[in-house]
Amino acid sequence: MHLIKSQLFVKGRPPPKDLDLTGQTGIVTGSNTGLGLECARILLDHQLSRIILAVRSTQKGNAAAAELRKKHPSSKIEIWSLDMLGYPSIRAFVQRCATLERIDFVILNAGLVQTEFRTHEATGHEETFQVNYLSTALLTLLLLPVLKENRPKEQPSRITLVSSSLANVAKFAEQAAEPLIPAFDDPKGWNFAAASDRYSTSKLLGHMFVVKLKDFVIADDVVVNLVEPGFIRATGLDRSVPALVQPVLGVSRLLLGRTVKFGAWTYIDAAVLKGKETHGSVLDDWNIVP
Repeated sequence: MHLIKSQLFVKGRPPPKDLDLTGQTGIVTGSNTGLGLECARILLDHQLSRIILAVRSTQKGNAAAAELRKKHPSSKIEIWSLDMLGYPSIRAFVQRCATLERIDFVILNAGLVQTEFRTHEATGHEETFQVNYLSTALLTLLLLPVLKENRPKEQPSRITLVSSSLANVAKFAEQAAEPLIPAFDDPKGWNFAAASDRYSTSKLLGHMFVVKLKDFVIADDVVVNLVEPGFIRATGLDRSVPALVQPVLGVSRLLLGRTVKFGAWTYIDAAVLKGKETHGSVLDDWNIVP
Protein backbone atom coordinates (compact mmCIF):
# COMPACT_ATOMS: atom_id res chain seq x y z
CA MET A 1 0.00 0.00 0.00
CA HIS A 2 2.83 2.37 0.87
CA LEU A 3 4.48 1.63 -2.46
CA ILE A 4 1.31 2.37 -4.44
CA LYS A 5 0.72 5.59 -2.49
CA SER A 6 4.30 6.67 -3.05
CA GLN A 7 4.26 5.84 -6.75
CA LEU A 8 0.97 7.56 -7.52
CA PHE A 9 0.79 10.51 -5.17
CA VAL A 10 4.32 11.72 -4.40
CA LYS A 11 5.09 14.72 -6.57
CA GLY A 12 8.50 14.86 -8.20
CA ARG A 13 10.86 17.69 -7.33
CA PRO A 14 13.09 18.85 -10.15
CA PRO A 15 16.37 20.56 -9.24
CA PRO A 16 16.02 24.32 -8.62
CA LYS A 17 16.10 26.31 -11.83
CA ASP A 18 18.97 28.39 -10.48
CA LEU A 19 21.15 25.34 -9.73
CA ASP A 20 24.49 26.15 -11.35
CA LEU A 21 27.12 23.38 -11.54
CA THR A 22 29.69 25.43 -13.41
CA GLY A 23 33.20 24.26 -12.55
CA GLN A 24 32.07 20.95 -11.11
CA THR A 25 33.00 17.41 -12.19
CA GLY A 26 30.60 14.50 -11.83
CA ILE A 27 30.75 10.77 -12.57
CA VAL A 28 27.73 8.58 -13.38
CA THR A 29 28.10 4.83 -13.90
CA GLY A 30 25.83 2.81 -16.17
CA SER A 31 25.01 5.99 -18.04
CA ASN A 32 24.59 5.14 -21.71
CA THR A 33 20.86 4.50 -21.25
CA GLY A 34 17.91 4.85 -18.86
CA LEU A 35 18.24 6.67 -15.56
CA GLY A 36 21.97 7.24 -15.85
CA LEU A 37 21.71 8.93 -19.23
CA GLU A 38 18.74 11.06 -18.18
CA CYS A 39 20.63 12.11 -15.06
CA ALA A 40 23.53 13.21 -17.26
CA ARG A 41 21.17 15.26 -19.45
CA ILE A 42 19.76 17.12 -16.46
CA LEU A 43 23.16 17.75 -14.90
CA LEU A 44 24.42 19.23 -18.16
CA ASP A 45 21.30 21.38 -18.42
CA HIS A 46 22.48 22.87 -15.12
CA GLN A 47 25.87 23.78 -16.60
CA LEU A 48 27.93 20.88 -15.23
CA SER A 49 31.39 21.59 -16.62
CA ARG A 50 32.66 18.02 -16.83
CA ILE A 51 30.86 14.70 -16.74
CA ILE A 52 32.31 11.23 -17.00
CA LEU A 53 29.94 8.56 -18.24
CA ALA A 54 31.31 5.23 -17.00
CA VAL A 55 30.02 2.46 -19.25
CA ARG A 56 30.76 -1.15 -20.14
CA SER A 57 30.64 -0.48 -23.89
CA THR A 58 32.45 2.69 -24.93
CA GLN A 59 30.90 2.35 -28.41
CA LYS A 60 27.39 2.55 -26.94
CA GLY A 61 28.56 5.26 -24.57
CA ASN A 62 29.83 7.46 -27.40
CA ALA A 63 26.61 6.91 -29.34
CA ALA A 64 24.62 8.10 -26.33
CA ALA A 65 26.98 11.01 -25.75
CA ALA A 66 26.63 12.33 -29.30
CA GLU A 67 23.34 14.07 -28.49
CA LEU A 68 24.75 15.47 -25.24
CA ARG A 69 27.84 16.85 -26.95
CA LYS A 70 25.75 18.52 -29.63
CA LYS A 71 23.52 20.23 -27.07
CA HIS A 72 26.30 21.13 -24.62
CA PRO A 73 29.42 21.96 -26.66
CA SER A 74 31.00 23.93 -23.82
CA SER A 75 30.89 21.00 -21.36
CA LYS A 76 33.49 18.26 -21.30
CA ILE A 77 31.66 14.96 -21.83
CA GLU A 78 33.88 11.90 -21.52
CA ILE A 79 33.23 8.18 -21.96
CA TRP A 80 35.29 5.93 -19.70
CA SER A 81 35.30 2.15 -19.70
CA LEU A 82 34.01 0.39 -16.58
CA ASP A 83 33.02 -3.28 -16.49
CA MET A 84 31.41 -3.99 -13.12
CA LEU A 85 31.91 -7.72 -13.65
CA GLY A 86 35.69 -7.37 -13.68
CA TYR A 87 37.95 -6.35 -10.80
CA PRO A 88 40.82 -5.26 -13.12
CA SER A 89 38.42 -2.89 -14.91
CA ILE A 90 37.27 -1.43 -11.59
CA ARG A 91 40.84 -0.89 -10.39
CA ALA A 92 41.86 0.70 -13.69
CA PHE A 93 38.85 3.01 -13.57
CA VAL A 94 39.71 4.19 -10.05
CA GLN A 95 43.33 4.80 -11.07
CA ARG A 96 42.07 6.98 -13.91
CA CYS A 97 39.78 8.86 -11.50
CA ALA A 98 42.83 9.67 -9.39
CA THR A 99 44.18 11.76 -12.28
CA LEU A 100 41.25 14.18 -12.05
CA GLU A 101 41.91 17.50 -10.34
CA ARG A 102 38.44 17.60 -8.82
CA ILE A 103 35.53 15.21 -8.22
CA ASP A 104 32.36 16.73 -6.80
CA PHE A 105 30.10 13.67 -6.88
CA VAL A 106 29.82 10.09 -8.08
CA ILE A 107 26.51 8.33 -8.75
CA LEU A 108 26.82 4.53 -8.79
CA ASN A 109 23.87 3.72 -11.02
CA ALA A 110 25.15 0.56 -12.75
CA GLY A 111 23.15 -2.51 -11.78
CA LEU A 112 21.99 -5.88 -13.00
CA VAL A 113 18.96 -8.18 -12.86
CA GLN A 114 19.82 -11.68 -14.02
CA THR A 115 17.02 -14.26 -14.15
CA GLU A 116 19.25 -17.08 -15.40
CA PHE A 117 21.83 -18.38 -12.95
CA ARG A 118 25.21 -17.26 -14.24
CA THR A 119 28.57 -17.10 -12.54
CA HIS A 120 31.27 -14.85 -13.90
CA GLU A 121 34.24 -16.81 -15.16
CA ALA A 122 36.89 -14.55 -13.64
CA THR A 123 35.43 -14.24 -10.13
CA GLY A 124 33.28 -17.36 -9.82
CA HIS A 125 30.43 -15.33 -8.33
CA GLU A 126 26.79 -15.17 -9.43
CA GLU A 127 26.46 -12.09 -11.63
CA THR A 128 23.67 -10.17 -9.86
CA PHE A 129 25.46 -10.55 -6.52
CA GLN A 130 28.76 -9.68 -8.20
CA VAL A 131 27.63 -6.44 -9.86
CA ASN A 132 25.09 -5.09 -7.37
CA TYR A 133 27.01 -5.87 -4.21
CA LEU A 134 30.60 -7.09 -4.43
CA SER A 135 31.74 -4.85 -7.29
CA THR A 136 29.76 -1.83 -6.09
CA ALA A 137 31.25 -2.18 -2.61
CA LEU A 138 34.75 -2.57 -4.03
CA LEU A 139 34.37 0.45 -6.31
CA THR A 140 33.08 2.53 -3.39
CA LEU A 141 35.96 1.54 -1.11
CA LEU A 142 38.60 2.22 -3.76
CA LEU A 143 37.07 5.58 -4.67
CA LEU A 144 36.90 6.91 -1.11
CA PRO A 145 40.56 8.02 -0.77
CA VAL A 146 40.45 9.46 -4.29
CA LEU A 147 37.32 11.46 -3.48
CA LYS A 148 38.84 12.68 -0.22
CA GLU A 149 41.99 13.81 -2.00
CA ASN A 150 40.20 15.42 -4.96
CA ARG A 151 37.20 16.92 -3.21
CA PRO A 152 36.16 20.55 -3.79
CA LYS A 153 37.72 23.16 -1.52
CA GLU A 154 36.14 23.38 1.94
CA GLN A 155 33.35 20.89 1.20
CA PRO A 156 33.04 17.13 0.94
CA SER A 157 32.83 15.07 -2.19
CA ARG A 158 29.83 12.75 -2.45
CA ILE A 159 29.17 9.21 -3.52
CA THR A 160 25.59 7.98 -3.97
CA LEU A 161 24.72 4.32 -4.39
CA VAL A 162 21.46 3.57 -6.19
CA SER A 163 19.26 1.27 -4.14
CA SER A 164 15.71 -0.09 -4.29
CA SER A 165 12.79 -0.31 -1.86
CA LEU A 166 12.80 -4.03 -2.68
CA ALA A 167 15.59 -4.22 -0.08
CA ASN A 168 12.81 -3.88 2.50
CA VAL A 169 11.13 -7.10 1.38
CA ALA A 170 14.22 -9.22 0.70
CA LYS A 171 13.98 -12.73 2.14
CA PHE A 172 17.78 -13.04 2.19
CA ALA A 173 17.61 -16.82 2.05
CA GLU A 174 21.39 -17.10 2.35
CA GLN A 175 21.67 -15.27 5.67
CA ALA A 176 22.34 -18.34 7.84
CA ALA A 177 25.03 -19.79 5.59
CA GLU A 178 28.59 -20.17 6.92
CA PRO A 179 30.63 -19.01 5.13
CA LEU A 180 28.20 -16.55 3.60
CA ILE A 181 29.56 -15.54 0.20
CA PRO A 182 29.77 -19.03 -1.35
CA ALA A 183 26.03 -19.45 -0.67
CA PHE A 184 25.34 -16.85 -3.36
CA ASP A 185 27.21 -18.96 -5.90
CA ASP A 186 25.12 -22.12 -5.37
CA PRO A 187 22.61 -22.71 -8.22
CA LYS A 188 20.49 -25.10 -6.12
CA GLY A 189 16.83 -24.02 -6.03
CA TRP A 190 17.34 -21.23 -8.56
CA ASN A 191 14.13 -20.10 -10.26
CA PHE A 192 12.42 -16.82 -11.17
CA ALA A 193 11.37 -16.18 -7.55
CA ALA A 194 14.91 -16.84 -6.32
CA ALA A 195 16.31 -14.55 -9.01
CA SER A 196 13.93 -11.76 -7.98
CA ASP A 197 14.91 -12.13 -4.34
CA ARG A 198 18.60 -12.15 -5.29
CA TYR A 199 18.17 -8.63 -6.70
CA SER A 200 16.32 -7.52 -3.54
CA THR A 201 18.94 -9.10 -1.31
CA SER A 202 21.78 -7.49 -3.23
CA LYS A 203 20.22 -4.11 -2.50
CA LEU A 204 19.71 -5.00 1.17
CA LEU A 205 23.39 -5.91 1.42
CA GLY A 206 24.16 -2.49 -0.02
CA HIS A 207 22.21 -0.92 2.84
CA MET A 208 24.17 -2.96 5.37
CA PHE A 209 27.42 -1.96 3.69
CA VAL A 210 26.68 1.78 3.84
CA VAL A 211 25.38 1.65 7.41
CA LYS A 212 28.68 0.09 8.49
CA LEU A 213 30.84 2.20 6.17
CA LYS A 214 29.62 5.48 7.62
CA ASP A 215 31.46 4.72 10.87
CA PHE A 216 34.79 4.72 9.00
CA VAL A 217 34.23 7.72 6.70
CA ILE A 218 34.16 11.32 7.89
CA ALA A 219 31.29 13.24 6.31
CA ASP A 220 33.49 16.34 6.06
CA ASP A 221 35.61 14.37 3.58
CA VAL A 222 33.08 12.27 1.68
CA VAL A 223 29.32 11.98 2.11
CA VAL A 224 28.13 8.43 1.38
CA ASN A 225 24.41 7.77 0.93
CA LEU A 226 21.87 5.64 -0.92
CA VAL A 227 18.94 6.73 -3.08
CA GLU A 228 15.75 4.91 -4.00
CA PRO A 229 14.39 6.32 -7.30
CA GLY A 230 11.12 4.38 -7.14
CA PHE A 231 9.51 2.05 -9.66
CA ILE A 232 10.54 3.47 -13.05
CA ARG A 233 8.82 2.77 -16.37
CA ALA A 234 11.97 2.17 -18.40
CA THR A 235 15.32 1.40 -16.79
CA GLY A 236 16.78 -1.34 -19.00
CA LEU A 237 16.92 -3.75 -16.05
CA ASP A 238 14.20 -5.99 -17.50
CA ARG A 239 16.21 -7.33 -20.43
CA SER A 240 16.61 -10.81 -18.96
CA VAL A 241 13.07 -11.16 -17.59
CA PRO A 242 11.24 -14.16 -19.15
CA ALA A 243 8.92 -13.37 -22.06
CA LEU A 244 5.87 -14.64 -20.14
CA VAL A 245 6.49 -12.11 -17.37
CA GLN A 246 7.20 -9.14 -19.65
CA PRO A 247 3.52 -8.24 -20.35
CA VAL A 248 2.62 -8.22 -16.65
CA LEU A 249 5.65 -6.15 -15.78
CA GLY A 250 4.93 -3.81 -18.67
CA VAL A 251 1.36 -3.16 -17.51
CA SER A 252 2.58 -2.60 -13.95
CA ARG A 253 5.14 -0.07 -15.13
CA LEU A 254 2.54 1.69 -17.27
CA LEU A 255 0.06 1.98 -14.38
CA LEU A 256 2.44 2.65 -11.49
CA GLY A 257 5.80 3.56 -12.99
CA ARG A 258 7.47 6.90 -12.61
CA THR A 259 9.11 8.62 -15.55
CA VAL A 260 12.84 8.30 -16.08
CA LYS A 261 13.14 12.05 -15.51
CA PHE A 262 11.44 11.69 -12.11
CA GLY A 263 13.94 9.01 -11.12
CA ALA A 264 16.88 11.09 -12.30
CA TRP A 265 15.67 13.99 -10.15
CA THR A 266 16.04 11.75 -7.07
CA TYR A 267 19.65 11.01 -8.05
CA ILE A 268 20.53 14.69 -8.29
CA ASP A 269 18.79 15.46 -5.01
CA ALA A 270 20.85 12.80 -3.19
CA ALA A 271 24.20 13.38 -4.88
CA VAL A 272 24.21 17.14 -5.46
CA LEU A 273 21.62 18.96 -3.37
CA LYS A 274 21.41 17.16 -0.04
CA GLY A 275 24.14 17.65 2.57
CA LYS A 276 26.06 15.87 5.30
CA GLU A 277 22.85 15.02 7.15
CA THR A 278 22.36 12.18 4.66
CA HIS A 279 25.68 10.45 5.46
CA GLY A 280 25.04 6.74 5.90
CA SER A 281 21.34 7.14 5.09
CA VAL A 282 18.78 6.09 2.51
CA LEU A 283 16.86 8.79 0.64
CA ASP A 284 13.37 7.84 -0.54
CA ASP A 285 10.89 10.38 -1.93
CA TRP A 286 13.33 13.18 -1.01
CA ASN A 287 13.35 12.16 2.66
CA ILE A 288 15.78 10.27 4.90
CA VAL A 289 14.10 6.96 5.79
CA PRO A 290 15.00 4.01 8.06
